Order: sequence, then C-alpha cells, then structure tokens
Amino acid sequence: MYFKQELQRITSIYFEDTFDYEALSIASKEYKELLLSLSNENIILENFQDSIHLENGIAIGTLWAASCIDDFARTKKFIKGIDTAIQEKIHQEKTLHILYAGTGPFATLLLPIIIKYLKFNIQYTLLEINPISFKILEKVIQKLNLNTVNITLVNDDATKYKIPNHLTPNLIISETMLRALDKEQQVSIYYNLMSQVSSNTVFIPEKITLHIGIKTHKKHFKKLNNVFEVSKKAMNSPDWTLDKVSNKLTFTKNQTIIDRKELSNANQIVVITEITVYRDIKIKVNESGLTTPKYIKAISSNNNNEDIIIDSQYIIDTDPKLSLQLSSTKVE
Repeated sequence: MYFKQELQRITSIYFEDTFDYEALSIASKEYKELLLSLSNENIILENFQDSIHLENGIAIGTLWAASCIDDFARTKKFIKGIDTAIQEKIHQEKTLHILYAGTGPFATLLLPIIIKYLKFNIQYTLLEINPISFKILEKVIQKLNLNTVNITLVNDDATKYKIPNHLTPNLIISETMLRALDKEQQVSIYYNLMSQVSSNTVFIPEKITLHIGIKTHKKHFKKLNNVFEVSKKAMNSPDWTLDKVSNKLTFTKNQTIIDRKELSNANQIVVITEITVYRDIKIKVNESGLTTPKYIKAISSNNNNEDIIIDSQYIIDTDPKLSLQLSSTKVE
C-alpha cells in the first residue's frame, strides 16, 4: 500500500494542466528513485545496457529505457495525453483495453494511470521484447501489489505481435523513438498494431511529423517542408505502401528545395520533429529530447548563389531513418 501511495503522490503532477519545470524535474527524480528501489536491480551494470538489434531497428537496453523518465517534458505530456484519451473513452465503453508496446522495465507512462484508475474496469496488456526489462517489469508489478488488476504481461516483439481477437484495444501506447525517428522501431510498431484494429482505436502519440527545416542566424528553427508523417491518415494514404512480396513497408520520396534567399538567413539545415500526443497536447521543437532538431548540414556564406536540393525518404531496415541526399544547383 505504501508504494502505491508514494507513486500516486509523486506522479500526481503529471496530471495537472500547469507545467512547472522545477517541480516536474524533482518529481521525475523521485519517480525514478522509487522505481529503481522497487526493481532492486543495479541497472548501470553492463548487461543492462545492451540493446537488441532487429531487422527493423533496435529495442533499447534496460538502462536507456529506464532513463527515458529523465525527459520529464516527454513523461508529463504522454501521461497527460493518455489520461485525456481515457477520460473520453471511459464514458463511451463498458470496459477499456489498453495495450502498451515497449514498456521498458517500469511501464513509466502507464503506472500512474493504472494507480489512478484502480476502481475502473480497465484491462491492460504490457508488451516488452527485452527479456531483462521484462523480468524487472514483472517484479515491479508484483511489488506494487497490482496482481489483482487485470494486467497481462507479454514478452514479445511489438512489430510482430498478433493481437488476440477478443482483446482488441481501445487505446494503444508506444513511445519507442528517438528524434527524427532514428534507429528505433516506432514506425514498424505503429503499422503492425494499427493495421490490426478498427479506426476507433486511438494510438498515442496520435501523430509524429518530420520536417526539413533550417536554423536561422537568430537561433530560431523554421519548418520548410513536411517530408514524413506517422498517423492514421498517413498510414491509409498512398504515402505508405506494403510490398506484398517482401512484406516490407515503403514510403513516398520527397524533394525539398531550399532557395538562396532562405539559405542567406540560415546557418544549419535540420530535421525537425513534432509530436501530437493527443488532441492539443503536443511536444514542440526542442521541448524534449524526442524533438531536438537533427543537424544535417552547416550552411556557409559561400552558398550565396546556390539553391540546395534535398531528396528524402523514410527507410525501415536494421537502422531506420529519414534517408537524405543533398545536392546544389547554381542560380544565375
């Protein structure tokens, strides 16, 4: 009972409408310390650091998954978004089923939700591929005495997982990404799970957008072209195609031309990530490690008579990324 009360006390700030950086920083440190004490594991050891390398990206090691809590803006906005979605759904459905894919060792984004909604008829499926993280998660659930809650723990790859017919989720959560959607499995997880459910199922985050942009001399970031999007709308558009022979996802190529006028006001070409967690809850550029701009090319003063052409395409392989090819053309 003590651990539940402590968890509820510490994480209550994540449900508030206000955004107090200092208070959130303190709460996130307390939250992490509580979870580490529940796990009773020294996760800084080398075997907790190893990531799992797969055909469609990496599943990060236990240490790095646990460290995501340090990004308190991300933690706050995801938990607030999940709570908002539940508040809408809970009055529409007799029961709710929530699937959390890529929980890490602590199911950080969902534990405060589980505690808050103990008296409600909600079923949870917690899906984690890393066996070390999975064992710690089992221990944390047990220590919090959540065995009486309808929680199913599954040690499996979320990009291959088949949702049981009787367990169609109302809400799917997965934050398995780095900025610019590099390296991790977010896109593959999204496609696999969302292709198995109805259009009424909510996925959090609702939308992830990658833009080609610039950093200006005044240190502002300016979006120039939306080149990739993860959302229901995008998945059901011609921009996403599943090759039936190879069973691989391919995405539309885009071209961005940055003219010399834009370049004269800039010192860097960047990829900008924006995240719509749910409704109006968004993570904007530089608000989180997830939305830190990715620097692509420094712009020198010698670019005065050139436009820069950027061909881009998101690619899923062992190292998922937005693939970029830059060229320039002289303007007379």
